[in-house]
Amino acid sequence: MSDHKDHMCEFAKHHGVDEMRARVKDATFICEVCGRVANNKDYVCRPVKL
Repeated sequence: MSDHKDHMCEFAKHHGVDEMRARVKDATFICEVCGRVANNKDYVCRPVKL
């Protein structure tokens, strides 16, 4: 698992929408904890394939 600071729940606190857009475009994973989506499983805490 990647560092938590790279997960969307934490990343969103420190980066703008433009930087987040690349991580959520064509999302294939959703986090079981917070519900955020991402296109790479390393960007969410507990990934589940969409």
